[in-house]
Amino acid sequence: MQGWRSYLLLIAMITIPLSALASCPDRYEVLGDEGKAWLGMNAGGFIAGEGQSFYLECACQVVTVQFELILDGLTWYGVPPLGSGDILFGEIKLATGLTIATQSIVLDFDEGRRWITFDFSTDNLDLGAGEYIITCYVASAKQARMSYHQAEDIYAEGIRYISSNGGAGPWTPAAPENGDLAFRVNPLGYVPNAAHSWGQVKALYR
Repeated sequence: MQGWRSYLLLIAMITIPLSALASCPDRYEVLGDEGKAWLGMNAGGFIAGEGQSFYLECACQVVTVQFELILDGLTWYGVPPLGSGDILFGEIKLATGLTIATQSIVLDFDEGRRWITFDFSTDNLDLGAGEYIITCYVASAKQARMSYHQAEDIYAEGIRYISSNGGAGPWTPAAPENGDLAFRVNPLGYVPNAAHSWGQVKALYR
């Protein structure tokens, strides 16, 4: 009987996902205040990209990354606005700057403030705990704004990044007093233990 109970306990331990063993967020989020960061073609002739570093506390699969985009439908300094049909790119990078995944979306609105979502579910990004960078940039000579929290360094685990050459970078870290980009990173659970059949469990302890 004692041996049987030991096996039951062993099975229970193996089937418990890591999410139950560790306290990990199911969303990483920073909300903007009144800050509006330039995105896209600038009057000075450069193409602004926006990014943010963040820290994953546990191993997980990143499914979606979101940024809050602001469209006013106006031409600024001769540069037309982003709108319906325009393409934006989102990337996930290692802390070293190496891109590990890129996705794109087509805008379906012309004015307003909305969270735009880059879907990385098909990339199967099983990421370990640590620092990563997420970025957003345009694919045309147009402009918009991205929401950011400008009043303070609200997110101590990460910093805002800026590119003056779109996705080509380089992505330069901004000073903490320049705020944090509004973002959401949504993980899908956490990397589970490998499943074992009853026969495999018994074989492990013979």
